[in-house]
Amino acid sequence: MNKSISIIIPAYNEETKLKPTVDSVLDRLENNAISDFEIIIFNDASTDRTGEVADDLAMQFSQVKVVHNAKNMNLGFNIVRGFQLATKEYAGFVPGDNETAPEALDNIFQAIGKADIVIPYIQNPEVRIWGRRILSKTYIAIINTAFGLKIRYYNGMCYFKTEMVKKVTVSTHGFAYMTEILVKLLKSGATFVEVPMINRARERGATKAFRIKNIASVFKTFLTLFWEVQILRKRINLS
Repeated sequence: MNKSISIIIPAYNEETKLKPTVDSVLDRLENNAISDFEIIIFNDASTDRTGEVADDLAMQFSQVKVVHNAKNMNLGFNIVRGFQLATKEYAGFVPGDNETAPEALDNIFQAIGKADIVIPYIQNPEVRIWGRRILSKTYIAIINTAFGLKIRYYNGMCYFKTEMVKKVTVSTHGFAYMTEILVKLLKSGATFVEVPMINRARERGATKAFRIKNIASVFKTFLTLFWEVQILRKRINLS
């Protein structure tokens, strides 16, 4: 099939990583014979040269578009906004830190078109610290139990049929934004396929998942989502 993909690349202070990220994406698109695509870069109010690098890439490649945020909006906002701006048949994202393994992109691109949603799961969770692994397993178990699902991972680089993901009303731009999108679409009847991805060890910085405000945000989103989906039985018309 002729695949049509919008790829969102959020970037905050990634002046040395952004171009290699785009080069890697372009290489894997070519490797998978995908010629109908667009790349939407979000410069999330970077304080380094990320914006200039993004603009240079847009000058070099006609498929690259750039959005400059006036203030830092964080990952969830950029992804959700990118879905609304996407013009191709499928839409998803790649972080701008150049830490996504080429094999992961191959697995995703090859699976596009087999279902409404492509859901990557981490094949090598042992690269994460033990606390993060326990938190992730607990979170996945809670979501699967609460909503009657059997998904291996809820926070990956998911790709969606664009017309479907545009219909989702997202209440959060915090850590649970992807969970909210997935649960609402899956409970509305969207089909999915899961693909493995290798998770590279974090090169810099510590995870923000353990911060109290982020845990509180996830808990609030979970309660709202459970009320809407399981109590009120709200569903999205996907037709």
